[in-house]
Amino acid sequence: MTDWIKKLFVERSDLFLKMMDERWPRTEELVNGMIKVLNNFGITSGNLLDLCCGNGRISIYMAKKGFKAVGVDISRAFIENAKRKAEKHRVSSSVTFLDGDVRRLKEIIRDVSEPFGVVVNAWTSIGYTSQDDDLNIFQQARELSREGAVLFIAETTHSEFISLKFTPTAYTEVDNIVMLENRKYDPKTSQLSTTWTFYQKHGDNLRFIDRVEFELHIYSPTEISSLLKKAGWETAAFYGNLSTLQPMSPLTSLNIVARAG
Repeated sequence: MTDWIKKLFVERSDLFLKMMDERWPRTEELVNGMIKVLNNFGITSGNLLDLCCGNGRISIYMAKKGFKAVGVDISRAFIENAKRKAEKHRVSSSVTFLDGDVRRLKEIIRDVSEPFGVVVNAWTSIGYTSQDDDLNIFQQARELSREGAVLFIAETTHSEFISLKFTPTAYTEVDNIVMLENRKYDPKTSQLSTTWTFYQKHGDNLRFIDRVEFELHIYSPTEISSLLKKAGWETAAFYGNLSTLQPMSPLTSLNIVARAG
């Protein structure tokens, strides 16, 4: 496991869970958009595979729509939180959450016998290690999916957006946690180097908690499409927003719909 992945998602999962919880209120709209896309392909139910599922927001909302979901994430803390949320939303019988490294995807879900009709990878959950690793993950997902299955890569940043809208610093406040972000982007390699520094807020004062440094490979839309094609997926559409099915532009996030071919 890469050191920063272990630190951010395992050792300091308490901090990242707060950030993931902030995305829950927008998830139902996202899922409604995904359902519209799936209906256009004649998919109204079936098995769903949620790669890097975090604390389960997409799996849980898709289960509410009648799908049977399997979510995989490297963080046991995220998985345990997802299980509790599934109970709260009364979909425990329709979701299975498994902790493990998605690079060993077939080994992790070896007990799932039915092929998947939908695969989801959301919120910039690619580019963490190497492009070969990403290719391998999507190849495994294809092998576990039926013909005509639909893959969503959702809410993902991309190199065109970074080139136009790059900001070297950012500030996020969730509850009593403040996160300061410092970033550097190398357009030659499409590598984004980031430092997240976490503080606890006490009135007007901030107390340092921890710091995490990490690097991501930022794909272009063409680059992701090429990688997916090698993995057995044919890109069908690009969207800037899956909730509204807004067309993609360099100023939107990247949302890809692909089919198992």
